[in-house]
Amino acid sequence: MKPADVLVTAIATGSIALYHVAKRFLDPYVSRKPYARWFFFTTPPWGASESSSSSGGGGGGVAAWRVVNFASYLLNVAAVSVPGRIDDQMAKEMKEAKENNNNKEDNRSGGDGINTIRRTSRYRSLFTPAGYAFAIWGFIFASELVFSARSMFFRNTRDETFAANATGFFALANVLQSVWCFTFREWTEKPKRHWINAFVLGTEALALWSSKERVFEVNGRFASESAFVSVPIRTHFAWILCACGINANTVVAKVGSASAQVVAAIGTAVLATAVGAYSSYYRGDAATPLVFAWALYAIYKDGGHRKAPPSNANTSADAKEDDKKVDASAAKTKTTEIPSEKQTKQFIDIARACAFANLFFALSAFFVVL
Repeated sequence: MKPADVLVTAIATGSIALYHVAKRFLDPYVSRKPYARWFFFTTPPWGASESSSSSGGGGGGVAAWRVVNFASYLLNVAAVSVPGRIDDQMAKEMKEAKENNNNKEDNRSGGDGINTIRRTSRYRSLFTPAGYAFAIWGFIFASELVFSARSMFFRNTRDETFAANATGFFALANVLQSVWCFTFREWTEKPKRHWINAFVLGTEALALWSSKERVFEVNGRFASESAFVSVPIRTHFAWILCACGINANTVVAKVGSASAQVVAAIGTAVLATAVGAYSSYYRGDAATPLVFAWALYAIYKDGGHRKAPPSNANTSADAKEDDKKVDASAAKTKTTEIPSEKQTKQFIDIARACAFANLFFALSAFFVVL
């Protein structure tokens, strides 16, 4: 077994271990003891000190949950800022496809002028959204900056109990996204390793789900907090679940039959719709299904079209000679099967229907909350 394969296994095991550590130790500490202090200052640098009435211990200092919350956000930002991930290459392909207007057949993506990766890209699957969908990251990082900065630098806000309850699993999600930034690179491009990206994102989605549920548990509804806490987390959760689906479907596109690819893509869309329905009707959550609608409609606009990649597209930069032989064999037997136009259209129609269903769920939750 190669060192990279051992590392993938270790990361998967470590991700599950981190979730259990957060559930058993970190979450109870920062949520049930929201004003326990790890760092003490004679004169706190950020406004008034945690008072004896709110800290349960008196004196100056910074509550542990504030430090955990803000530090984990900064860790995530730092990890995302490191270049070289696979999505950087995908962004490059989108730019090249947009600029290459002469080859319209290769750039066709289900709609004129849609910015997306080329049809021959090895990163493609049926479950590939149009490029504009990724703009949601701007809202996620901006809203979570407000959430984390408000938690760290502002005292006695109406949201402190909600924020403290959310922090344990929110911090874990930031750590796991940092781990994903390490794995989502060329060394995991092969199908036997690429699954780790979907696995880490799935664990991150579970952490974000747990975080928003901890907010909901405070008094049984999201509307009580001022939207600076759970809206960023709910948005992040929904998009990460979609990203997990994108990564998982990429793996299936590399190793599965055309029928398996269609089943996987439809299953992912239906799962998102089921989670959207639950979030709307049982949690009064409009943000989650709205993000699903955004992602699924972008997948519909992309069109799901694929062509066989060049023969050398299956070998990554770090492949050795023996790996190249395995990849070439896999390319001949597994990765050349592409869903037909009929199968692609079948899925795209379902994706559009699921997008509108999620939009309906979002509107239903929104007007109920109002």
